[in-house]
Amino acid sequence: MISTKNFNPATDPKLKCTCEHSQCDKRSVKQWVLNQVQEIRNEANRPLTITSGGRCPYHSDEIRRVNPADHQKCIAVDIAVSNGTERSEIVRLGIKHGATAIGPANQFVHLGWRVNETPVMWLYPF
Repeated sequence: MISTKNFNPATDPKLKCTCEHSQCDKRSVKQWVLNQVQEIRNEANRPLTITSGGRCPYHSDEIRRVNPADHQKCIAVDIAVSNGTERSEIVRLGIKHGATAIGPANQFVHLGWRVNETPVMWLYPF
């Protein structure tokens, strides 16, 4: 089971798929990704809330996809933010800790660690 000092699927259930589909495999983010999230939390020096981690192909946000995306590949998390200062901090720390796919939104920041791909950033509608 994956875990770090401050993150564990037992206490952070959103690290694993939450779709409740009968064929859901409850996949979780990869350990090396969670290690990066732990480093971000250490540097932020405050608790972080994961709002999404691994997602199976049956998850409502994944089922329409032709190709698996970051969450389905278990290489991304969404981290809750409540204001622009927190959003900026998570984006900055994500870049510092190697995130190559960053998507800020109003209430979360997507951080993905895509391997051998050009870094990308997008904005979700606010």
